[in-house]
Amino acid sequence: MALRPDEFYDHALAAADGEGRLPLARMTGWDISPFEPEGLRVPPLRPPVLPEPARHGEDPSDCGACRDRADGIWFNDSWRLTRITEVGVRWC
Repeated sequence: MALRPDEFYDHALAAADGEGRLPLARMTGWDISPFEPEGLRVPPLRPPVLPEPARHGEDPSDCGACRDRADGIWFNDSWRLTRITEVGVRWC
């Protein structure tokens, strides 16, 4: 059964340290990990915000890349690959 956001937060907070930080993932201790665990920290947990604020680009009218559906590097009826200046490419 899925947890409500407040239940999930309480569950995660129970596993956190005194600063509200979850432990590092086990993979940071692997020999092949690209990270050095020393100094690597997980940000503190923040309580959920309900209702969730809208994400940028969730509404196509707010997304510059989604407005011009006919433009792009490649596209079909369902997908479009476009270039975003100074970022790279993005699927819409």
